[in-house]
Amino acid sequence: MALTWPGAGFSAEDPERSTYNNKMALIGVLRESARQRAVASGDLQTLCLILGIGVDVTDQYLQALDADPALQERHQVMKADLDTCLVGLPTAD
Repeated sequence: MALTWPGAGFSAEDPERSTYNNKMALIGVLRESARQRAVASGDLQTLCLILGIGVDVTDQYLQALDADPALQERHQVMKADLDTCLVGLPTAD
């Protein structure tokens, strides 16, 4: 799984965008740690959880405040990463 989320651009003019960027920066750190853990121990559940949180934060931002095409494209990449992660989870039989 590539996890190709583009970095968030920082905006000094818009406090809501700045808040979103700060959340995504924190999620990015958590995501990288979860990715390393998934590689080392196979813990995909934590990685999928963190990816899902990132998608949800972006969903909420897009719905409430922004229709930026670049952010919408980023959102699609994030959802694809989450879908890929979820496919790899073991199923309960």
